[in-house]
Amino acid sequence: MKNWFNQLNPRERYTLIIGAITLSLILSYFMLLEPIIKARAQLEIMVTAQHNTLRWMNTAAAEIQQLRGQSTAKHVQTRKQSLFSLIDKSTRQGVLAKANKRIEPKGDRAVRINFEKVSFTELMRWLGRLHNQHQVQVSSIHLEPKAIPDQVKVRLTLNF
Repeated sequence: MKNWFNQLNPRERYTLIIGAITLSLILSYFMLLEPIIKARAQLEIMVTAQHNTLRWMNTAAAEIQQLRGQSTAKHVQTRKQSLFSLIDKSTRQGVLAKANKRIEPKGDRAVRINFEKVSFTELMRWLGRLHNQHQVQVSSIHLEPKAIPDQVKVRLTLNF
């Protein structure tokens, strides 16, 4: 290879050297610099998106705090009513009124409820309403599916 290179006239050697240097610069750019530049651009886009998400979250957090402040009066009013009477009253309304159930107080801040057969969908809606309107939480739940679709046997404990 060296003999072949030395046999070339000086002009051809010079052109070959310049071509090799140019080729190595082009390969260096496309193999090293371009991926770094593209990765940086993608990271800038991600950072911008995350800043937008953070701004949205801060706005949403402020709105949540404001709504919590507005619902304090409702929350205090609910707490004056006993959990047992609240649960008893809410289960006597709607679809759950027909369900075979047993409600027992478990202290003054908890209630144990047993449903022999109830619609799972209606149960979840009822629990959602209790949580959203009265801040009642499920502390334990045990579900057993029945042979009929969407029907379950339920043992659950609710508390403030």
